[in-house]
Amino acid sequence: MDVLLAPAALDLVWFRGPDVIKFLNDLLSQEIAEMAPGEVRRSMLLNPQGRIDYLLWVLRGEDEVGLVTDPGRGADLAVTLGRYKIRVDVEIEVSAAPAWLVIGPYSDKLGVWSSTDDGLVADISWSGVSRFLVVGARPDLPSIDDEALERLRIESAEPVVGVDISHSTIPQETGLVPVTVDLDKGCFLGQELVGRIHRRGHVNKQLRVVEFPGEAAVAGAEISKGELTVGTLTSVAGSVGLATLRREVEPGEKVLVGGVDAVVAR
Repeated sequence: MDVLLAPAALDLVWFRGPDVIKFLNDLLSQEIAEMAPGEVRRSMLLNPQGRIDYLLWVLRGEDEVGLVTDPGRGADLAVTLGRYKIRVDVEIEVSAAPAWLVIGPYSDKLGVWSSTDDGLVADISWSGVSRFLVVGARPDLPSIDDEALERLRIESAEPVVGVDISHSTIPQETGLVPVTVDLDKGCFLGQELVGRIHRRGHVNKQLRVVEFPGEAAVAGAEISKGELTVGTLTSVAGSVGLATLRREVEPGEKVLVGGVDAVVAR
């Protein structure tokens, strides 16, 4: 795969201070205390009712942690977590440095982040897609167009909060729990609902990729199987789309998306 570049449509928020690891570990779904400095893991910040507020990448340092989140949401994330900053020595800063997204095998240092002369490089890959956040000078690489980048996101079944999932979405509905939630850690925001659903064994809806053999439907189209409405198309690029479907719709099954034929990929 070629190595391509896009402006980083992501926000980076830094948390620094002697209490930062315990502070964030008590709130986020990932076990940060067991991460090594320089390691990257994914996480969620849930609301107290166990629904998704933010999808995150965690950049663990010594007395600092960077949280990478969706574009335009960094300031809100800083405010949201700042409300819990009671009697702890933690400073919060939204990064204003220029940032870039590199798609492809830009580095062989997977699952980690490291400082550079003017910023950092962090592995924030999607499933099946190498993806690196570069903060600092613009890498000398050709650009990837927006539609190609969106297609890679959809093919990797990566949701965007406010587009493919909402603040009422349960973590297990995304398929991301294995990489974002440590089910053995101590308390974190929303843990009760996550644990209860884990013990129950299933949810009623699941994020799925759908493929269009012909012309694609448009985002917002209703998805049906026979006489039953089973979901809504939330994102589409080229011949693929994302949708949250009822769990009885299995991969490989045919569905109608706004009257257009499609197949559930996974």
